[in-house]
Amino acid sequence: MLPGRADKKQLLAYAMIFPALFFFVLYLVFPLIKSLQMSFYDYDGVGPLSDLIGFGNFAAGFRDSRFYEAMGHNLILMAVELVVSMSVAFALAYFLFRGVFAWKWFNVVLFLPYIIPLAVSAVIWSLIFEPTIGMLNQLLAAVGLDSWQRVWLGSQDTSLLSVILVWVWRTIPFDMLILLGSLLKIPKELLEASKIDGCTGIRSIWHIILPLMLPTIMLLSIISIANDFRSFDIVWIMTQGGPIGSTEIASTLVYKLGFQENHYGYANAVAFMVFVIVTAMVGLVGLILRSRNGTNERTGGQEG
Repeated sequence: MLPGRADKKQLLAYAMIFPALFFFVLYLVFPLIKSLQMSFYDYDGVGPLSDLIGFGNFAAGFRDSRFYEAMGHNLILMAVELVVSMSVAFALAYFLFRGVFAWKWFNVVLFLPYIIPLAVSAVIWSLIFEPTIGMLNQLLAAVGLDSWQRVWLGSQDTSLLSVILVWVWRTIPFDMLILLGSLLKIPKELLEASKIDGCTGIRSIWHIILPLMLPTIMLLSIISIANDFRSFDIVWIMTQGGPIGSTEIASTLVYKLGFQENHYGYANAVAFMVFVIVTAMVGLVGLILRSRNGTNERTGGQEG
C-alpha cells in the first residue's frame, strides 16, 4: 500500500530530524550512559572495566568534604549571579530601554565582556589581580589605599571573591541582552495607560514590568543555573581551584579526580551526582514557571 500525503510528510519530518537526533545521542546520551556505567567501577582509566564496586563511589562522594566544599562554592556563585548579576543586568536593560544612555553606543560597550573569550578574560583578570604589577594594587596605591592591597588570587580570604567578581562581570551582558529583549516586547500602550493612571517609576516596574517579565526571568534563571555548574575555564585559569580549595567548584574537582588523581570511576560518580542535583534544581524552577503560567492562563480566562 502506497503511503499517503500525510505519511510522506511524517516520513520527511523524521528524516529531517534524524541528523540532529543522531548527534544528540552520540555526543550527549551515550557519554552520559558511559559515565554512569564507569561510576559503578573502581576504575583508574586504564584497561577494561572489571572492578565492580556498585554504589561505593557514590557513598565515597557523600563522605568527601571536598565535594561539599565545591558544591558550596557553586551555590555561592549561583546565588550571586541570580541576585547581583540579574539585578544589575535588569537596571542596565531598563536604562537602555528608557533611553537613559545613548542607545547606539552603550548597548555595544556593555555587551563587550560577553564577546571576549572566557580564556582571554581569565588571563586579563589574572594580570589585573597580580600582586606586584597588577593594575588593581597599583590603582589602590595611587589613591592612597595601600592597606587595601592584597595577594588577591593567592589568599584564601580574597580568592573566591575575586573569581566571583570576574564571573559577574562576564555574565551581566548576556543577562542584560535577554532582559532587554523581554522589555522591548512589553506593549507601549500598556505602559502609557499605567502612566496616565499614575503608576510610574518604581511602582510601574514592580506592578507592571516585572510581572510581565517573570517568564523570561525564570527561563534566564534556568540558563544561569546550568551555566554556573558548567563553569570551568575562568576558575581553572585563574586559580585552578586554589589556594587550598578556596575556589574549588564541581567542574574543577571532577577534572582533578579524573585527570590528575586517576580516579576515573570516582570522578564520574561525582559528575553524575552534580548532574542529578542540577537537573533537580532546573526542574524545580521549570515547575514553578509552568505553575505560574498556568495560573496566569486561568486568571486571563476568567477575566475574559
